[in-house]
Amino acid sequence: MSGEFNAELHARPSTYFTGPAFVEHLAFMPTDDQGWHSAALTTARPTHVSAGVQTRVEFHTEFITVTRVTAMATNAEHWPMPTLTAADAEREAGVSAARVIYRLAVLVRNDVPDDLLPYLTQFGFADTAASYIGGDAALICSDFHDSTDHGCRVLLFNRYLNSYRLGRMVRRLCEVETYRAMALLSLPQARKLGPELASYDRRLADLASRNRTVEPDGHKQLLNEISTLSAHLISAAAETRNRFGATAAYAKIVEERIGDLRETHVPGFQRFGVFVMRRFRPAVRTCEATALRLEQLSQAAMHILDLLQTRIQVEVEAQNAVQIQALAERAATQLKIQRAVEGLSVIAISYYLLSLMKTAMEAADHAGYHISPFVMLISIPIVICAVALAIFRVREAFEKE
Repeated sequence: MSGEFNAELHARPSTYFTGPAFVEHLAFMPTDDQGWHSAALTTARPTHVSAGVQTRVEFHTEFITVTRVTAMATNAEHWPMPTLTAADAEREAGVSAARVIYRLAVLVRNDVPDDLLPYLTQFGFADTAASYIGGDAALICSDFHDSTDHGCRVLLFNRYLNSYRLGRMVRRLCEVETYRAMALLSLPQARKLGPELASYDRRLADLASRNRTVEPDGHKQLLNEISTLSAHLISAAAETRNRFGATAAYAKIVEERIGDLRETHVPGFQRFGVFVMRRFRPAVRTCEATALRLEQLSQAAMHILDLLQTRIQVEVEAQNAVQIQALAERAATQLKIQRAVEGLSVIAISYYLLSLMKTAMEAADHAGYHISPFVMLISIPIVICAVALAIFRVREAFEKE
């Protein structure tokens, strides 16, 4: 495991070169499912060198880059013709179909002019940004115009960068532009979501207003509408979360790579990094604001849904309280009826017992055994008290259970 961690430190080495050179860098995303992510475990393939041409293929999480460095005998006076096509890059990476994300061409010269303007005119640059980089060791300039053949063009005048520093500087330039393009892949989604989020916002405000005044018979319809809106918001967030998250990560890398260039000002020109970030940051912030707005709308929809559910629950509890009160009143009535029945039961049972006693006394009188009527008279209160006491004991026993 430690070997894998250590290998990650050397996963993407720079391509080192000296002298005038033409660097072509192409980033693309495979559109077919060929398991190219398994190849990305190695992150890079060895650099191919043939006849002064170095080609390196690197596999990233979402995309593949192919960089070709062509050595030149002398400083170029005109912009070279491209040699790296999309088909060449796909063949080098071993994929059959790809979507080109960004193309960058860097022309390296081994001189630093005293007057930059003639060179900008010579190479067809307009509205150019320029910076000294690496502690004034080199000068870079670009107009950031995306031409059909070359993509974005950067002119690098090398003053005293050795092959290692030159390779790293060119690599940083390639990474700045590649990660900038990858970060902006979410911008079309953010622009597309803008009108939809505005519509969701209006619907949410309407639902919140209706939630304050809705009658109990309208709860179900309102609950369905809020649930539908919440589902749309959650779906939109799920579809864009990965892309917006990648934008934040790539934007951080762009800022770090621009910082690594260690730029200084070229009189009369806007700095390279300032030009990039001035146009790059608003786009990134648009994506961040869209992601934040989508999250806030989702939370607001869930909050309204919770409020409606709480209101429904309170009303249900109120209805339950009314029903419980009715049950309590019914139970009290039943208790009164039961006690009345118990009183009647005492009379009825006492009557039956006294009737039995009377029958027994009459039978004894016929048999010749005379019993005084005072015995029957005295027995009446005794029987009634005994029956009442027995029923009271039985009820008390049931209440204890």
